Amino acid sequence: MEFYIFDAQYVKRLEQGDPATESHFSTYFAKFIGLKLQARKLAPHMAEDVRQETLFRVLRVLRQGSGVSQPERFGAFVNSVCNNVILEFLSKESRQPSGLENAPEPADERVDFNAALITAQRKQIVAEVLDGLSSKDREILRLVFLEEMERSEVCRRLGVGSEYLRVLLHRAKSRFEQAYLRKKGAAHAAGTLFCW
Repeated sequence: MEFYIFDAQYVKRLEQGDPATESHFSTYFAKFIGLKLQARKLAPHMAEDVRQETLFRVLRVLRQGSGVSQPERFGAFVNSVCNNVILEFLSKESRQPSGLENAPEPADERVDFNAALITAQRKQIVAEVLDGLSSKDREILRLVFLEEMERSEVCRRLGVGSEYLRVLLHRAKSRFEQAYLRKKGAAHAAGTLFCW
C-alpha cells in the first residue's frame, strides 16, 4: 500500500479529485472515524451516518468552501469536522420525541384510484431529475437502486473502493434529493423514492 503524508500536495490532490487520493482518504478516515465512534458507543446506524456525513463535509469544504488553511493539520481538521457532526446528530436525536409520538401511523387500507396517475407523475419527475444530474451521479444511482447491483460489482465497475463508493453514493443521493425537492416541492418530500 502506498504511503501518504497529509500535506499541501495531498490536500491539493484531494481537491482536484485524484482517484487514488480519494480512495485513500475515504478508507483511512473511515477507519479513524469508526474507531472514534466505537469509543463513543454510538448506535451502528448513527455511526454510519456520522461517518458518511463527515467525509462528505470534508470534501465539500475542500471543493466548494474555503479549503484547509493548514494542510499539515489535515487529520485534526477531519477530526474537528467529525466532532461537529457527532454533536449535531446527538442534538437532533435528543430533540426527537419518544414513545407513541414516534410510532408509525397505521397503513391506509382504502383503494387509491389515483395511485397509477401519481406513480406515473412521480416516474416522470424522477426521470427529469436524473437527466439533470451529472453522468457519474446518474450511473451510481442507476447501478445501486435501479439495477440493484451488488456493491462489490459497482465498486469494480467504477474502479473505487467500498468506503469511497459510500461517499459517492451519499453525494449522489443528496444531489438527487435536493433536485427532487426543488422539482416536486417540499410538501411531497415525505414520500421517499429510494430506501436509503
